[in-house]
Amino acid sequence: MNLTIKNQRIRMFLNLALIGNPLKHTFSPFIHTRFLKNSGLNGGYCCFETDGGDSIKQTIDTFRRYSFTGFNVTVPHKEEIFRLVDERDTSADGVGAVNTVLIKDKLCGFNTDVYGFIKMIEDGGHPLEGSRVLLLGCGGASKAVLYALKSANVRLTLVNRNLNKAEDIIKSMKFDNVNIEDYNFITKENSFDHVINGTSMGLEDGVFADMSKIYCEKSAVDLQYKKGLTPFLKNMSHCGCAKIDGFSMLVYQAAKAFEIWTGIYPEFSVKEIADELGL
Repeated sequence: MNLTIKNQRIRMFLNLALIGNPLKHTFSPFIHTRFLKNSGLNGGYCCFETDGGDSIKQTIDTFRRYSFTGFNVTVPHKEEIFRLVDERDTSADGVGAVNTVLIKDKLCGFNTDVYGFIKMIEDGGHPLEGSRVLLLGCGGASKAVLYALKSANVRLTLVNRNLNKAEDIIKSMKFDNVNIEDYNFITKENSFDHVINGTSMGLEDGVFADMSKIYCEKSAVDLQYKKGLTPFLKNMSHCGCAKIDGFSMLVYQAAKAFEIWTGIYPEFSVKEIADELGL
């Protein structure tokens, strides 16, 4: 269903939150506190490191009891919350996951990761429409990416370790015009307009797969982010394309969530926020 949120009535104090596990490295409280300040709103944003099952339901009961306006959802609970909300917007239905919830009489679920990804690509100056795209991985946030790519009518090559899982996800999203390959694909020379990393590869040890045979003409995009280039973006250094990490996606999806809760789209600069966080 299409959920549109307009002119939300702003409470005297906005209680906002994030649920997930683990949360020790999240930048969301910093970002949303900045949004509150820039919008002249009185409120707070706190983290609830929450297990699944009954623990999630108890946390939501706490949110209701203390008049929370809404909350964000991060790994590993996006699909579980998808099943718990009463209503969902079109993006959440299309992705099969919820990352933002508005608490009213009912729980209204949204997926702002799709918006965040699209805005991140727009910042890079190279539109997706009709382009040739290579996507590595189809778990987690990659589902939101797949939904955005489907909407842009791209010609997609999806590389994943588990081919059956990839086929199931593509089928469930009714995404046509997709070529599914295993990781042997990147050992052969191929060229794309956009190459996107949706995996967690390199997070722990800084080592990414050899990408030297893959050429990217417009933008190499990593959903990961860190100070400096991520391991994936370093491995795309042989290309003269734009190099984009996932921090702007995080900020943009947060801004859309903030608008859903408050009716106000906050003023911000991605670069300023990144600089303040030392990224």
